[in-house]
Amino acid sequence: MSTSSRQGYSKLEGLFSKYYSKAKLEPPDDLPEREVALQTFSGVMIRHLAVRSVEELRKIVIEKKGAHLFVSTASYEDPGAPSMDEKGWKRADLQFDIDVDHFEGCKGDYKICKDEVVPVNEDCEGKVIGIVPERCIERGFEEVKKLEKVLKKYLSIENFEIHFSGNRGFHLIARGTPYDFEGSDLRREIVDFVTGNLFDLGKICIKSNCVIPKSWEPGWRGRLGEALELMLPSGLKTWSEVDDPKGVLERAFELAKVDVDEQVTVDTSRLLRVPGSLHGKSGLRVVKVYSNFSYGPHLSPFHGLETYVQAKYSIDMKVFGERIVLSKGEKASFDGAIGVMLALRGLVELIDYRAPT
Repeated sequence: MSTSSRQGYSKLEGLFSKYYSKAKLEPPDDLPEREVALQTFSGVMIRHLAVRSVEELRKIVIEKKGAHLFVSTASYEDPGAPSMDEKGWKRADLQFDIDVDHFEGCKGDYKICKDEVVPVNEDCEGKVIGIVPERCIERGFEEVKKLEKVLKKYLSIENFEIHFSGNRGFHLIARGTPYDFEGSDLRREIVDFVTGNLFDLGKICIKSNCVIPKSWEPGWRGRLGEALELMLPSGLKTWSEVDDPKGVLERAFELAKVDVDEQVTVDTSRLLRVPGSLHGKSGLRVVKVYSNFSYGPHLSPFHGLETYVQAKYSIDMKVFGERIVLSKGEKASFDGAIGVMLALRGLVELIDYRAPT
């Protein structure tokens, strides 16, 4: 690592540490029973830590200069034990992860080709930059709200939290449910129901005299009925009243299913980002989400800060709707939300920062 790169890391570490000194961290109530983990700016993962309080958690992330902060979804007898077998598993949250890069056109709008940042559809091989557009975050929020409805109506899960991950997705975490003490097998069944992985559409009769699924029916017929009620005129009873029943049913299935990262739910010893912590690839806060969510620079604690950067590439891209145009090696100043995000993505070197006068 060059001297300038190390200085850039130091600036970012300083910003994060300053934030954490006063941040409102919101780990689970049983924090002393959770494993704590963090990842540094150089990519080193530090695990098998245990704390007794939020203040100890704060102290650890500052001392170890964490870029990412996690706790386990599981509660343990001895969360600081050096191996999973020694920890003594007690229970685990039921966690769902919706990552918007699973959606078409949402891996990122830009990529790095040689010394340039270019649109992702340019004819060159390069690494895609994971800064996703706002439309994709909005779609992710729609997906997590759909998941919320499915869990409430079909699995009677009411006690949960929704978190924005700080980057490009959402987490739904259910606690205090009958599934707390269940292992991977039952959690796999839940995933299969949510995603429709094992559901056979061929079991739905679409002959002309067959009744169209209704939203009040149980299971997947009910879920299809909800989707069909959004797609079809009201009052229809049988498939004889529908043009292209097979195509309509297939579209209803796509509308009804929920796209989640399956392994996250099945794994009973997964890590979870702490609400109030920062995502080390974006500088945005991990936040609890309620009825509404808006994506933008206000999610960065560095919004309003003035950051001074030097471009590592020739850049022409949009971040938070603002067009960023820089030549390689050019120095410029940006709002902290943008400057920190570009630096964390390795597109610029963070030279300095200062509070607005």
